[in-house]
Amino acid sequence: MFERLLQFSDELVGLVDLVRESTVTITGMDVALRGDMIGSGWVYSHQGHIVTNHHVVDGMARNLNVQFAGRRAIPARVIGTDPETDLAVLMCADGAPFPAPLEMRLLPARLGELCFAVGSPLRFRESVSMGVVSGLSRQIPTDYGDIEESIQTDAAINPGNSGGPLVDCQGKVIGVNVAKLGSADNIGFAIAAEIVAAVVPELINYGNVVRGHLGISISEAWRDDGSEQQVISVLRTSETSPFQVGDVIRSVNKLPVRRRYDVQRALRRDVVGSTLQVTVVRAGSDVNLIVPVTARPPRTP
Repeated sequence: MFERLLQFSDELVGLVDLVRESTVTITGMDVALRGDMIGSGWVYSHQGHIVTNHHVVDGMARNLNVQFAGRRAIPARVIGTDPETDLAVLMCADGAPFPAPLEMRLLPARLGELCFAVGSPLRFRESVSMGVVSGLSRQIPTDYGDIEESIQTDAAINPGNSGGPLVDCQGKVIGVNVAKLGSADNIGFAIAAEIVAAVVPELINYGNVVRGHLGISISEAWRDDGSEQQVISVLRTSETSPFQVGDVIRSVNKLPVRRRYDVQRALRRDVVGSTLQVTVVRAGSDVNLIVPVTARPPRTP
């Protein structure tokens, strides 16, 4: 009578065991050396890279350690942070043993699918909570701007969960837990794996993220043909820019633009100092623009 429930329960236990092994608790002394700070993270690579949140390690002055399930804490160091996406990468001490990395799922999260948050909320190590993906394409406000395309979940996320993985039913990472809405129940957020996949290699290779700028501000707007479809429209532009206010961005270097993040994703480090072909819809017609890309200064709080 209960076979299916027992099978489901056993499969969940196996899933949690797999993810728990590769999830870490991160601790360190604060800048004032008054006490410990704590957060979570997870193994990203076979070289010992650990992904977590920027706000977890920001302000950790010394004694930075990572601890795997059932193991002694080992030293780690920060090798890169990106405040704008609230991501950071640590490196385990040379020669320290660590479990296999978790696999990321780059297919988008699906509204309503089961998900699991793993980490150390409120210093309760090796905790897991279950929920569903309860919202997509959310914007998480931070001191450095909004984090685009984030995942909303009703899996319990509390202080200390930050930086830990949000995984699907196969144990693949679909997001990095980052925050909860303090004024509500069961509304938590995770940085989508799509963002993690773009930012983390930059942090590993360079220690920071360089972003390009087209000299415009953009926003989502409804199409003016009466259809129930949103487009990305130019909201503000500089006097010397080839864009005009109201231009609808159709593509960047022939890649279609459907979200604000599609434009941001195109403005990566390797295009800074070059030009991009941007196709816009202006007065009902397609116009091809050749736009110089300049380096955008990092945002500050």
